[in-house]
Formats: sequence, C-alpha cells, structure tokens
Amino acid sequence: MANRILPSPRQPTGLLVYLFEILSDTKRTRVKAILRSGLVHVNGASITQHDTQIGGDDTIEIRSERATAKRSFPFEVLFEDAAILVINKPNGLLTVGNRHEKTRTVESIVNQALAEQRQRCYIVQRLDLYTSGVLLLAKTEFAQTRIKDNWGESEKIYHALVEGVPEPLQATLTHYLNEDDRLIVHANKTEGRNAIKATLSYHTLSSRDAHSLVCIKLKTGKKNQIRAQMSAIGHPVAGDAKYGATSNPIGRMCLHASSLSLRHPTTNEMLCFQAPLPKGMSF
Repeated sequence: MANRILPSPRQPTGLLVYLFEILSDTKRTRVKAILRSGLVHVNGASITQHDTQIGGDDTIEIRSERATAKRSFPFEVLFEDAAILVINKPNGLLTVGNRHEKTRTVESIVNQALAEQRQRCYIVQRLDLYTSGVLLLAKTEFAQTRIKDNWGESEKIYHALVEGVPEPLQATLTHYLNEDDRLIVHANKTEGRNAIKATLSYHTLSSRDAHSLVCIKLKTGKKNQIRAQMSAIGHPVAGDAKYGATSNPIGRMCLHASSLSLRHPTTNEMLCFQAPLPKGMSF
C-alpha cells in the first residue's frame, strides 16, 4: 500500500468508524490491522487508538511504512520498523524495572525515546540482568499480540561459556523448575508441586582449559532456565555464582542471546536477528 492521504471527515467521529467508511472496499479485519500496526497518522502522529476523535481540521494519512526517527540509545539497535524494535542488550541492564531499579531499564529508555512520537514499547520477552544479546520489543499492542501468538514458531539460540566439559557433548535436557524464597530456580528431573517443565538442547562447540563454549537452543523460555539447567548437570554458566559457578573468566556472566528467528507480526516474513558474541566468550 502506497502512502495515502484521506479526505477529512465532514463531522467529528471516531477514527475506526471513519476508516470503516472510507475504506469500505477493504475487509474490516484488515482495516483494524492497519490501525493497530501504527500506519495510520493523524496530523503527522501515529495513532493506534480506535476511538480517537477526529474532525474536519485533521489530516489523516495511511503510510506504507512508518519513518523511524534518528535516536540515540545506550545500546546497539539491530532492527527497527513500524512494528518492532530489536536491540543488542548489554550486560548489566534490566529489561523491565523492579523494586530496586525503575529508570535504568530497556523499557524505560525506549519509552522515553518513543514518547516524542506518541509511541511506547510493549514487552515481548525478557533477558536476565547479566545476559546480553538479541532482545525484541513490540511498538504496537497489535504487534505484541501477534508475536506472542506465534512465539512457539520462533527459534531462540544462546551461547554460553560453561565450567568443565559437558558429557555427553550434546544432549536435550528436560527438567521441572521450581523457584524458592531466595528467587533461585531449581531444576529437578522429577515433577513436583507447581513445577514448570523446561526443555533445551545444547551442543559443545569447543573446550579450553576449564571451560567449554556451548550453543543452546531453547525449546521453552522460562525464568533462569539455561542457568538452572546447566547448573543441574554440573556445568554452570561461568560467572554465574548464583547458580554455583566458581570462575569468572571475563568479569561477567557468560550467557549471550546470539540469535532470534521469528515471523514478522505484520508482513508475516521470516526474520533472523543476530548479535555477535561478547569479547572473551569465543575461542
């Protein structure tokens, strides 16, 4: 769809009602999708709220692609369009706030930048405080819903530097996770009360000295899953003292979200985003 400026309404009305009337040759589900995707602009601002009131003095436009403003972030932006923002989250930055920190988070930083365009981000996934790598955020509520609905199709690849050499060198692990009062997640082989099933597969890429670099594919995405499961088999992530690591070869937890593949929420195109390994993790 090319950029299209629509005639102003003759009298005040709701935005979605107006779009149904103007785009009468388009299916209503498609009209709703266009609005939710952030491509409808009123007086130059992207609007997704269906009951926004418009009148004869307003300029309404449907754009083929939302222009992204040049912004300065304290992290690398891997991709951005009208629906999603993908970043390379640095180690030591929270995804969302907690009772100790509310402002220095990915969510807060991105929302401050998007507020200039009357936008905000919507959380799709989270990475632990000390996990770096590919992190996806939605820029509309519609995109968030579509991504979550199709999340089972996505492929999430991590790399970790673990202590020792896993035996076997590759395997699929299934555990049942429980979190205790100290917020430590325990991975057990037998199902217990309120336990959550978690599965991942790993294969060892290389080993040197007392560490191994492993590639991990998540089948499920649970809190602290990789950290708890690798610790449960005796090979905790290096630098992760919370889960039993006794070494810290690069001065940080050695867990990195290296790749995320998923279907785009509005174009339906399969995309793959990658973030290079941090210095010191590969050998």
